[in-house]
Amino acid sequence: MSDTPPSSHGPTGDVPIHTRNSSAAYRLNNDARSSKDTAADPIDPIDPPRPSIKERFTSAWVNRRPDKDADEGIRGPMGLRVLHSSPEPLVDLIFVHGLRGGSIKTWRKGDDPRMFWPRLWLPTEPGLQHVNIHSFGYDSDWASTKPSILNVHDFGQSLLEEMRNSPHLREHPSRPIVLLGHSMGGLVVKKAFILAKDIPDFQDRIRCLFFLATPHRGSDYAKILNNILTASGIMSSRQYIADLTTGSTSTEQINVAFGKYANDLPIFSFYETLRMNLGLSSGLIVEKSSAILGPDFTNERVQYINANHRDICKFDSKDNPNYLTLRNALSSAINDLIKDASKSALPKFKGQLRILKSYFGISDRPDEHFPTVDGSCQWIDSREDFQDWRDSPDDFVPEKNDGVHDRPSIFWVHANPGTGKTHLASHVVSELRSFQLECACYYFHVGSKSSRSLGDFLRSIAYQMATVNASIRQTLTSLLSEESSFDLDDTRAIWAKFFKQGIFQSRVRTPQYWVIDAIDECNKYQEFFAMVKGEKPGFPLRIFLTSRKLPDMPKLCHSLTSSTTLTCIDIPVNDSVHDIERYLYSRIEDLPIDTITDKQNFAERILHKSNASFLWVRLVLDELEHVYSNESILQVLNSVPQGMVPYYERTTRAMAENRLEKHISQAILLWTVASVRNLTVSELSQALNLDIKTVLPSAKNAVEGLCGQLVSVNPSSSLVSLVHPTAREFLLSEAAGEFYISRSLAHERIAVTCLQLLCGAGMKPPRNRRLAGAESRQQEKSPLLDYAMTQFSEHIYSASAVTDKLLSAIDRFFKTNVLSWIEKIARKRDLHCLIRASKNLKAYLDRRDKSEYLLNNQVQNIVDWSVDLSRIVTQFGAVLVQDPSSIYFLIPPLCPSDSAIYRQFGIRPDGLSIIGFKDTAWNDCISVVSFDEDSIPAAVSCGDNLIAVGMESGDINLYNHRTCQRVGMISQKNPIDLVHLTNRHVAACTIRSITVRDLEGNTIWENRIRFRCILLRSSSDSLLAMSEHGHFLKWDLSSGVLLEDYEFAYRSYDEDSDPGGLSIKAPSLASISPDMEMLALGYRGGAVCLWDLQTRELVGWALDEENKLASILLFNPNPDTNLLLVIYSNHDLSLYDSWSGNLVQCYKTSTDMGILSAACSPDGRTLATIDTRGRLQIWDFESLTLLYHVLCPATSFRILEFTSDGSSIVDATDSSMRVWSPSSLVRKNIEEDQSVSDSAVHLAAIEGQYELLRTSRITSLCAHPSLSIAFLGKYTGQVVAVNTQTGQQVSVLYCHSPPAFITRLTVGRDIIASSDANSVLQVWKLAITRTLTPTCESLLLHTSVPGPVAQLCLSADGDFLLVSTAQLDLVYSMKDGSCVGSLPFEPHERHAWRWMQGFGQDFEEHFILLNNHRLQRYSACAFPSALNRVDIYLNYELAAGDIETGARSAFIHAETHILVLEISYNSGYVSSSAMFLFNLKAMSDQLHTTPWPLSNSLPRYSKHFVGISRRMKSLLFLHRDSWLCSIDLNSTSTTIRQFTRHFFVPKELIPSNHRVLPIKSADDNIVFCLHDELSIVKNGLKFREVRSLE
Repeated sequence: MSDTPPSSHGPTGDVPIHTRNSSAAYRLNNDARSSKDTAADPIDPIDPPRPSIKERFTSAWVNRRPDKDADEGIRGPMGLRVLHSSPEPLVDLIFVHGLRGGSIKTWRKGDDPRMFWPRLWLPTEPGLQHVNIHSFGYDSDWASTKPSILNVHDFGQSLLEEMRNSPHLREHPSRPIVLLGHSMGGLVVKKAFILAKDIPDFQDRIRCLFFLATPHRGSDYAKILNNILTASGIMSSRQYIADLTTGSTSTEQINVAFGKYANDLPIFSFYETLRMNLGLSSGLIVEKSSAILGPDFTNERVQYINANHRDICKFDSKDNPNYLTLRNALSSAINDLIKDASKSALPKFKGQLRILKSYFGISDRPDEHFPTVDGSCQWIDSREDFQDWRDSPDDFVPEKNDGVHDRPSIFWVHANPGTGKTHLASHVVSELRSFQLECACYYFHVGSKSSRSLGDFLRSIAYQMATVNASIRQTLTSLLSEESSFDLDDTRAIWAKFFKQGIFQSRVRTPQYWVIDAIDECNKYQEFFAMVKGEKPGFPLRIFLTSRKLPDMPKLCHSLTSSTTLTCIDIPVNDSVHDIERYLYSRIEDLPIDTITDKQNFAERILHKSNASFLWVRLVLDELEHVYSNESILQVLNSVPQGMVPYYERTTRAMAENRLEKHISQAILLWTVASVRNLTVSELSQALNLDIKTVLPSAKNAVEGLCGQLVSVNPSSSLVSLVHPTAREFLLSEAAGEFYISRSLAHERIAVTCLQLLCGAGMKPPRNRRLAGAESRQQEKSPLLDYAMTQFSEHIYSASAVTDKLLSAIDRFFKTNVLSWIEKIARKRDLHCLIRASKNLKAYLDRRDKSEYLLNNQVQNIVDWSVDLSRIVTQFGAVLVQDPSSIYFLIPPLCPSDSAIYRQFGIRPDGLSIIGFKDTAWNDCISVVSFDEDSIPAAVSCGDNLIAVGMESGDINLYNHRTCQRVGMISQKNPIDLVHLTNRHVAACTIRSITVRDLEGNTIWENRIRFRCILLRSSSDSLLAMSEHGHFLKWDLSSGVLLEDYEFAYRSYDEDSDPGGLSIKAPSLASISPDMEMLALGYRGGAVCLWDLQTRELVGWALDEENKLASILLFNPNPDTNLLLVIYSNHDLSLYDSWSGNLVQCYKTSTDMGILSAACSPDGRTLATIDTRGRLQIWDFESLTLLYHVLCPATSFRILEFTSDGSSIVDATDSSMRVWSPSSLVRKNIEEDQSVSDSAVHLAAIEGQYELLRTSRITSLCAHPSLSIAFLGKYTGQVVAVNTQTGQQVSVLYCHSPPAFITRLTVGRDIIASSDANSVLQVWKLAITRTLTPTCESLLLHTSVPGPVAQLCLSADGDFLLVSTAQLDLVYSMKDGSCVGSLPFEPHERHAWRWMQGFGQDFEEHFILLNNHRLQRYSACAFPSALNRVDIYLNYELAAGDIETGARSAFIHAETHILVLEISYNSGYVSSSAMFLFNLKAMSDQLHTTPWPLSNSLPRYSKHFVGISRRMKSLLFLHRDSWLCSIDLNSTSTTIRQFTRHFFVPKELIPSNHRVLPIKSADDNIVFCLHDELSIVKNGLKFREVRSLE
């Protein structure tokens, strides 16, 4: 048994620490540690993150790897080979392949060596660090032409003997063995286990067995295979295949013998579930019944793996569910085997370390921490020579190192002082440990005697190696037991005794890494190289060195060349500068530079002065962290004078003498310095009352008397302000002494005070809906309330995130009075305040420890509200402005069930609620607009309130960017190439001309152009374009006069290939900077050229070292951000300085990403891209950090554009337009993004929410006239019943066959009728149970009708059914299903027509036809006979210019004789509908009548007729503002003057195609169709607000 601790990481495992030097852009990983100070308790290490195999082993590394398969055969070597040797082994795991498998082939998917999971994946898994892993190979290739006499017994015997003879297994005879066999390999494992029972020293060593698809009872395919081999005449049958046949004697004997010994043996059996392709057929190779041992084996654990026989042991990633299943089982079994051994080894482990620590003189002083910065030092990771140093191919053949002495491999990085060598060394340490490689490190330092001692270094390295490797620890402990004492500083003795005779002779089979920083600071560094020279340890030794450029370096390198593998490199200047930049940006947020608006310029100034010196930058940043004014910051860089400081110091000393009221002075200064805007005297007085419980009878006198030297009060406005901006910087510096103001703590204090006010009694929300609209009468409004409501979140943003006081205050606010705050903000019509609050809360939360998100309910509540605030504005902004009080009782129930607002306020007794389908999370796609079938978009542009989509048909569709409703269309003669939208104009380019129109479509001017344009932009008075022939064109926007036409000819940067510098190339891409000063042109072959538009001179090139072709050019829209984004044809993203052309940032994408389009937000913060896989990604523009991604349906064509406010992204495909509004777009803009005291951390990218099933699968919907049941028809032909009280489906009534979607559906008291797309009609008689479960009692009618069904209409008593098609009306009797009669007609004879049930007791059963304004009765029993010839003409009119297209619905209320008519019409290019009401009481009294609508205003407000509430005797309709409204039918005898508004309907519940409209159920619930489900609004009619129609 090996002497080992519970974990192999030892004391040098990654231990995260927290420093103030971190930011949202670049997260610091402080995981590099001083290796000489390793006295931390090694028994409780922290597991490092699981490494990524593909991240460690790149494709380039795979290509450079020698072809091991060529040496060993594609299947892998024969015999027992070690795949991985654990430094702390407690168990041996042996893999045994099956029929025609191999020791490598069976376990590796494809030819990629990174997929060899037993070697590369398992050793890195938690719980498997203490496992030696082996693979056994034997000749089971039935396709070989060589004959074979071997059988399963022979293979099992061979495996047993290999185990007995293996030096790796013999060295610890008591170490348990786990065998894992695939297919026939399982039988080999069983045979070896049986044979081992006869070996005394081996009979109890095999402790656990794993079987993967093992044919314990044989397989039928084995016999077939042997017959094929015999019949081939080339290959002979195999005995081992015969052993696999069903009923084989050999198999039975193995099973019998195995059963005698395996009763107490843990066994894990896995069986296949997928059929394997066998050429002409497919099947399960090993059936489940054969793959498991059965009930006689009580310790057998059985699981399935969702794979076929071959792939049950091959996996494509570490996240593969099958791999995870097997890995977890292995981990469980091995954990059970080693837990006792680990406990028994622990005392010995601790004792050995105590001995080593004492002898080596390891101190207990704290570890030093050298932080790493995310994104830095990537240059060394990508170097092939570094990859080969870190990961030699021989590392993965451990047996090759057994007894073979390798030459040490040294990677030596040398550079000038202060260029980031320590930073680089800590990065290498962090990376090696993240890959769970055995790494010891040491940092030499100037000024510390011990830190420059070679002896201290050697003892530290030896101790670190001993902590993580049992063999080394045992060797060193044994050596020390022979030594009574030794000289701690005798380096030669230490090297000879503990390295040459000890460590290098240990049975270590894994690479050992030493990372040594600043070796030149060692006082005997030459001696170190002399000791390493000529050494050949018994394991791969990798040494990473950093140093200055030593004068004797050439000599040292020469002496090492023959005995080591040596690589020497410089730190490239560009890479050093890039690392400095990453480090700089990781700390820049901590610097108090709020008044320096351009942080980028400030960072560039530091970089320019750094001269590539990492040390200088670090020291400057350290100093800048302790100064707070602009003057102080500039003094660090340029020695800024501080003439005002002594004056302020004298002032504060005088103020400090007033000890009685000094606290008031401090509070006044704090509020004056940290407030977002200047406060009035009354506001400040109220603030002090809340903050320090002080009442000032005369606040103005108090302010001037206590702080008059620093603060002044404006006599006219009463605003309180500082006497000079430098006073703020002084008070924010420690020079202010007792009056020093900590910026973050001040903001925290103000934020808590504001929240205290907002949580007070004056802000309590109404207790019930009747009080929702009433104004508060509780107390007088606080003077500070307006400031608290609008600015509290700004203080949260800048507050400290360290303490929990503010966190609790925010949480309390969101749990109490948040709705009152939203209502008051809505009354101010300043919904952007909610957006700002969302941004500020996100920024505050980003700086807090992310582990709190799962552990702290307060944090999670605030996280949810930070999302809800922005989405409430997006989804309900319009209704909030219309009715601010709706936030209390109407909006929360309509929000997703997982949102904070719904959880806290959306569920109320007897309140509005949604049953049935309800979104759980906010859907990031807020709208989908389908284009006409023959319309394909070519260009998109967004203006202040409009979205313009130019189509290939020549039309330009205009959409409202809030509602996404089409509000206009402009037609062109030719297909649109480009479109550009301004506040007043629409400019469009076609192949022939450029046209400017106003928003109504009137042409302002049109000019012909010779060449097509590739860019179209505008300034305040000009229209700019770039042609595909390189001409820059400029027109006067109002007149169309051509102001400029200049050709920008391509200029090559490679003078050798183009001596003249000129080459004829046409640009394919163009972009203009926001200040209209720069022009970037991209070409199909050549670099991107940057031009100065003012001087027309070439500024430079945006160069790419790989000469990739640009596919997208995009200047950052922010004039203060001089960056150009270039997306290349291989989809890499690169950012360039727009004036110098220097590469600023680069993001390497996967080659299959396929970016189709990109757009930048108007503020320049955010970049959006869409790729060929349908993945929409949102990035931080300047850092190219991924913030958000969502997968949507993929198409080959996409156009992205941000809306003008940056809150949404327009995503146009070839058939539709989506509008995305994810919460990740809610970000602080550059001007708002002030530095804060606490460090923000980089968050993982958010995965968006999108319902892929956007189209409805419900094709028709109707409600039972008297029961709480809704019936729906589906695209599958099913007719389903849903209980409208519960929202649950209660039955599937019947189905149309063959399946075709239901087109029409109608229901009566006990009859239901439906038609489908095949014009098939079914009518059933219904039976309703007491539980409201309808069933079909009998089929009344099943027939086909001529043509698609346009309408189904039952008579009033349900005895007759009218079926209307495009040219024929039919009436059927429901008593016998016979056709009563038919009424043919020509399409032109009817216009805006609709059939209705007849009414009135004086008439027989009849139907009423509305056609072209006229009503006519027809007998039901004698159809098509007309009853009386009463001529009723409905005298309604649409607005001027509107064209009537049809009657969408018509209904006559029998009790009041009110006719409800919904007419569809086209208004320009927009389709809509309007509702009219008529009183038909005089219909039977007059032969000729012309009723007028009861209201001329109703059509302007109404959108859809929903139904009649019999309980309320009200007509329900959907308002154009998306409110569900009603009209009292008892008050409609003459005219309608008012309506009642009930609740707001979210737009996702209203279909844009008008196909399945909402209905009212018999219980007065409103039923909506959402995707494939029903959403039912309950209790909605209980909310009532009377509104005027006039």
